[in-house]
Amino acid sequence: MQNLRVSLHHAIARTPWYQKRHSYRVLFWREITPLAVPIFFENMCVLLMGVLSTFLVSWLGKEAMAGVGLADSFNMVVISFFAAIDLGTTVVVAFSLGKLNRERARAAARQSLVLMTLFSVALALAIELSGQTIINLIAGNASPEVRRLALSYLRVTIWSYPAAAIALIGCGALRGAGNTKIPMLINGGMNILNIAISSVLIYGCFSWHGLGFVGAGLGLTISRYIGAAAVIYVLMIGFNPALKISLKSYFTRLNTNILREVLSIGIPASIESVLFNGGKLLTQIFVAGMGTNVIAGNFIAFSIVSLINLPGNSLGSALTIIVGTRLGKGQIGQSERLLRYIFWLSTIGLCVLAFISVPFAGLFASFYTREEDVIEVVKTLVWLNAAFMPFWAASWVLPACLKGARDARFTMWVSMLGMWGCRIVFGYILGIVLGFGVVGIWLGMCLDWIVRALFFYWRMASGRWLWKYPKPVKPSNT
Repeated sequence: MQNLRVSLHHAIARTPWYQKRHSYRVLFWREITPLAVPIFFENMCVLLMGVLSTFLVSWLGKEAMAGVGLADSFNMVVISFFAAIDLGTTVVVAFSLGKLNRERARAAARQSLVLMTLFSVALALAIELSGQTIINLIAGNASPEVRRLALSYLRVTIWSYPAAAIALIGCGALRGAGNTKIPMLINGGMNILNIAISSVLIYGCFSWHGLGFVGAGLGLTISRYIGAAAVIYVLMIGFNPALKISLKSYFTRLNTNILREVLSIGIPASIESVLFNGGKLLTQIFVAGMGTNVIAGNFIAFSIVSLINLPGNSLGSALTIIVGTRLGKGQIGQSERLLRYIFWLSTIGLCVLAFISVPFAGLFASFYTREEDVIEVVKTLVWLNAAFMPFWAASWVLPACLKGARDARFTMWVSMLGMWGCRIVFGYILGIVLGFGVVGIWLGMCLDWIVRALFFYWRMASGRWLWKYPKPVKPSNT
């Protein structure tokens, strides 16, 4: 045993990481942690907004849970589009402030807010008119009661889109400016309000019996508007001086050059995100014909594994900001070393976390439901998530950095290949044709992770993700 310990120590001591362990420790505590920890809590609050809506209606029955799951699977496609534009705003703000150009950073944030608010209102109107068609499309063979509940939830929550767009993009701009605590507090506040308001609206208070199922969507919508108002207020008073945006400035003329720069990152990222989440929606249609217990179990499992994967998402978001800022300052070598460090840190950390979660999968599921058939589905899917976790960080953390380097088109094409070439095709073959059910659908998803991981790791190792930032030529000794 002693010899094994000595051999392991010698093997670690020969790695490049060991020689620079002290500098990596300083980097972790001084630069990564101040960004990643608030982003972790912010992302957790954003995720819990949907999870808690499901949890609050879970006591109304599995039909209610399935209805929220179906409607939210469509809502996530829309929110993912807003999040992609939010990413473009974050990168441009971080890059502009890295070059000490505050005016350009403010303009990028302001114009993104104006554009996406107008777009979200138009989108909500369009979905209001076509809600029944959308639910019929995504519900598959779900029961009429599940369809009815999904439609009522969708028609309430679509009016939260403008507020969600403002909150996401405003918080993204603040993160790009290096302020991650305010977005964390705003999203935390929205989450607390969501719990309080939705609980009262669903189950009532004192002698009032509440609105029932519809109260969940209404509570979510109200809390998002309060959060959006908080974002506008923080930007207006200049809590972060680099991003002080007055109300009057929202009505000034748009600068198409700055908007084009934001959209050059946001549009490829949004195409990637929408097509990716559209593919997830298609797999949801596959699952919808497998029974109410499988629909509910699939949705609960996604909620649980999303919480497990949150640290990796937070490190990826922090990496986007740090890389964007460093490249703005011309620090190319530091960006490369940072990427490799966070990649291995997230891979090892998430694998440990995923395997620890497996024995507790049934306990986690019991917080959502008491129905044993649903819990068994959740336990199987959480185990699958852990089995393929070694590929997850490369498929999700690495592209976050590539987007920070404005290499968004490569990530778009790879994500489309993984989703539509692997997850959809093999998910359908394994889950529907060969009869593996929801397990087959998830195996297709895991194959998607593997393909993405291989391409993104190659991009990192080759250095081609820095094609927009040529390295400075070393001076000749002659």
